[in-house]
Amino acid sequence: MAYTKVFSEFEVKKIGIKFEGETAFESADCVGSMEDTATVKTVSKKCRGVETKTRSRGTGAGEIALSIHMPYDMYVKMFGMEDDSLKDGVVAYGEDSLHPVFSITELVEDEDGNEKLKAYPNCTMKEAPKVSVENGAEEVAEIKCTISYSPDHYGKGMYEVVTADAKDQDMISKWMDAFTTELVRITSA
Repeated sequence: MAYTKVFSEFEVKKIGIKFEGETAFESADCVGSMEDTATVKTVSKKCRGVETKTRSRGTGAGEIALSIHMPYDMYVKMFGMEDDSLKDGVVAYGEDSLHPVFSITELVEDEDGNEKLKAYPNCTMKEAPKVSVENGAEEVAEIKCTISYSPDHYGKGMYEVVTADAKDQDMISKWMDAFTTELVRITSA
């Protein structure tokens, strides 16, 4: 059964990031804005030079534009800035900075406080670090970054569930801190 009421994403309450090979999601809850743009592939059919039919299909890929304050260690990991050849506390960004794969989970609310959980299991930073500083500003600027997401081994790039619609409460309780694609799949007995 699908959620039948209008759900307008109003506020991102919580974001979790888990890097490939790690077991725990780290929290980054100070989100200014988030925009998700999925990509599609459109195929058209022509008859005598006139387009008679088009079909669009999701690719499982897309981009997330994120404006956020995040923990510094998470920032360093997301951009592959760790370097064992540098002294303690020193990080660097350069030609050997490989942006790692990570997963994102989100808790989103609508204007009435109804909750939706989202997950992007296969992400990487699309661009180099981008920092904006304005001396004398009255507000600290958020980090703006673009994240690419790709389909997982099931062909899905994003998963979501309105919590009121979910029957599996174990899945809901694990979503933010222990999301895996197997958590949301029906298992055969």
